[in-house]
Amino acid sequence: MNKNHNQKQMLPATPTRDKLYFNGLPAIEHHEILKNIEIPDPKSKKRIIMDTDTYNEIDDQFALIHLLLAERAREDISVEAITAAPFHNTARNTDNYQHGMELSYQEISNVINTLDFKWNGPIKKGSSMSLDETKGALVESDAAELICKIAKSHKKDEPPVYILALGALTNIASAILKDPSIREHVVVCTLGGSAFNLHGFTDFNYEQDMTAAQFVFSSGVPVVHFPGYSVTDHLRTSRWELEAHIGNSKSAQFLYNRFMEFVADYPGRSKPIWDLAPGAWVLDPSCFITEVCETPELTNKNTWIEQNGTHPIRTIRWINRDNIFKNFFSLINPQQS
Repeated sequence: MNKNHNQKQMLPATPTRDKLYFNGLPAIEHHEILKNIEIPDPKSKKRIIMDTDTYNEIDDQFALIHLLLAERAREDISVEAITAAPFHNTARNTDNYQHGMELSYQEISNVINTLDFKWNGPIKKGSSMSLDETKGALVESDAAELICKIAKSHKKDEPPVYILALGALTNIASAILKDPSIREHVVVCTLGGSAFNLHGFTDFNYEQDMTAAQFVFSSGVPVVHFPGYSVTDHLRTSRWELEAHIGNSKSAQFLYNRFMEFVADYPGRSKPIWDLAPGAWVLDPSCFITEVCETPELTNKNTWIEQNGTHPIRTIRWINRDNIFKNFFSLINPQQS
């Protein structure tokens, strides 16, 4: 495929749409949104925050190790912080959102302890409640505080701070409510929902805190959307592929064991590793076909309604599954490269 044609761009803003108003928040310039959702420049330094419900499944662990190994291998990647997102999932024996967040906070440390190098970045606890529970009110947390601090340290001539949102959007929504000005400094790379033109699918991440998700999508913060169903579910791997390629490092064996714990009863022993996608986009956007369009409405039923005259959003239409896994395996098992 011709790489010159794999990224569709929106036309520049017209004078009547230069400033957009969202959710009662201060105005944000249309061109600022478009600038922050541009394709990542491989030559520029990328500052990244990962917000993750790590304990909920097994794909966050893959995504976290992928990103930290890339930071060690590349000068253009800087992981500024890892924050624990809240979740409540009876299948994972959580009592409430705070319990899920606490388990994720511990799992982040479990992942980092498998690395063969020391990572000294900050790990912060996120919200103890969902915005559904607070009826949209800000939930203070160390995560929201740090997201605001890092965003405010961004300089205008730098690429935006990339927030890789791999779970519920509670921490990100709370950070925006705490300081709406951070919208000009970040881009939220959120994984969840389905493709905008696909209906009939539900999603765990957004349903965990629909109020937070609806707020983020309507707030005007620049967003790159990674649909779960029909796009990132192509990031499927299997027991046999992992055995052939993942290697024998402590991190590799940790991921393999977590994978086998989860898929022991799955037909084919295979499963999507959805959460690899946002980090893979920042590391190598050539693996993706994207489109900039107008932000649709996210309904209470976790479906999309097309809207006209809204702010721009970049959405992922297709991914090169094989190249993404090739890049991942080359980092975790460099001997086979």
